[in-house]
Amino acid sequence: MAKSTAQHSNEKSGSSKLPEVFLGLKPNKHLLHLSVLRQLDNQRAGTASTKTKAEVRGGGKKPWKQKGTGRARAGSIRSPLWVGGGITFGPKPRSFKSNLPQKARNLAELQAIVTKSDSLVILKNLPEIKDCKTKNFLSAINSLSLTDTPLLILASKKEQHFNEARRASKNIPDIVVRDCNFAGVWDILKVKTLAITEHALKELEKRFLWVLKNKKMKTGK
Repeated sequence: MAKSTAQHSNEKSGSSKLPEVFLGLKPNKHLLHLSVLRQLDNQRAGTASTKTKAEVRGGGKKPWKQKGTGRARAGSIRSPLWVGGGITFGPKPRSFKSNLPQKARNLAELQAIVTKSDSLVILKNLPEIKDCKTKNFLSAINSLSLTDTPLLILASKKEQHFNEARRASKNIPDIVVRDCNFAGVWDILKVKTLAITEHALKELEKRFLWVLKNKKMKTGK
């Protein structure tokens, strides 16, 4: 294990270590806020459901006649006023999904990475995980000095050992290995340490180049 991890050196870096496409970019708090809301909203199931008085079983017969009893008039024992009755204006299954333009989503992810420049670690590649064991993965992480958790490792699914690292990290709650093309803004902002492989960094650079061609989107006002 020591032999495999020794071949994979890591380098802590600030904004100066990021590619030129990242430099000079000022995070837009409002855009980051909208991106986080979009990600959290899209994770909501929206399956909460209650029954109205028309959907609760029973209550088809009028409990007592309209007049002459001295009691308040009632038309159904499933009225929302009765115990066991329906719910007025209760939740129904719905979709909470929201959306942002693709250019805005990509720019927000780029800005989120810039906000983590002080705690960013650039890895040459992913370490080899023997037998996909969690303990071997932890040993490799410790050898790379990635001990400040929560930790997010962004890599490319095309990289060697990507599937091994992702599988071995599933039992570790504070460490996540994710494909760089499927990382959300909230996933990046909530961690203490962000590690990106050089291969993933190149993919992100190509992905965001077309966004940064528009100078107006660089201002971060």
